[in-house]
Amino acid sequence: MQITCTAVQVETDTVTSFRFTADQTVDFIPGQFLTLVVPVEDRKSARAYSLSSIPTDNELQLTIKRVDGGRVSNHLLDNLKAGDSLEALAPAGEFHRDAAGGQPWLLLGAGCGVTPLYSMLRDRLSKQANADITVVFSARYDNERLFAGPLAELALKHPNLKLHWLISSESGRLTAERLAELAPDIADRAVMTCGPQAYMDAAVANAKTMGATNVHSEAFMAVNASLSSHEGEMATAEMSLSVDGIELPILPNQTVLESLEKGGIQVMAACRAGVCGTCKCKGEKGKFKSTSTMGLTPEEIEQGYFLACASTATTSMEVEVDD
Repeated sequence: MQITCTAVQVETDTVTSFRFTADQTVDFIPGQFLTLVVPVEDRKSARAYSLSSIPTDNELQLTIKRVDGGRVSNHLLDNLKAGDSLEALAPAGEFHRDAAGGQPWLLLGAGCGVTPLYSMLRDRLSKQANADITVVFSARYDNERLFAGPLAELALKHPNLKLHWLISSESGRLTAERLAELAPDIADRAVMTCGPQAYMDAAVANAKTMGATNVHSEAFMAVNASLSSHEGEMATAEMSLSVDGIELPILPNQTVLESLEKGGIQVMAACRAGVCGTCKCKGEKGKFKSTSTMGLTPEEIEQGYFLACASTATTSMEVEVDD
């Protein structure tokens, strides 16, 4: 589908929201992401960004953070303007409102991880004004708080919404002790967390230690979901893939395609069996092994091209997605 930018709203020094109209009806569950296919210089790159709008809004809204060295995020924040159109894939993602269910919520977010939680919060309050929701959002500095104004308005309008901001430069990061103080009834709540991987890991561990059983974290850059298919291997990834300035963990015997997709990077992959050649990527020779090179020319193989679905990393390496 094609989406057209209608407005640009600078949120912080590094985060901007873009509003869009689409050429077709877009159905999504609050918390899901939209994948943009963005032409940058001589090729197209696909990236997934969380929706900060809700289904009843007149337009779609994506809130995007500038990533140091990020090919796509920097291009969008520097160049995308009202009137520009982009190709987008259908909304997707398992981290959303329905996973949290109808029990009281605890939303834990840090940095741009606030985005999908903000969508979920607005949606639920629009349907259930008296919903019991505790929100604990973290930012490094006060001026980096996302949606601070609209969130404050929601808290004033809905007495059952308890909103807490933690500014790490002033009061430190969210600890188990602070979490117990802000959400003493956490065991009775569905916990949804999104943010940097270390933040989510700590939040999930603390929530479960305190008795929470319905706990979900955004999986853009998580590795836990892949562990069940890699039994006997190390529980954390010591290797990583560097893609356009983004570091993604990769487990031994986990395919490059699996790592890229779990990191939210869209890769064209039709057969997923090392046959069609559509998931061709470029890496560093000697740092990966492949079970198939079908569809690649001898010249491409010599240059370091490989099939993401049929290749695993033997050490950390840089990867260029050929999309």
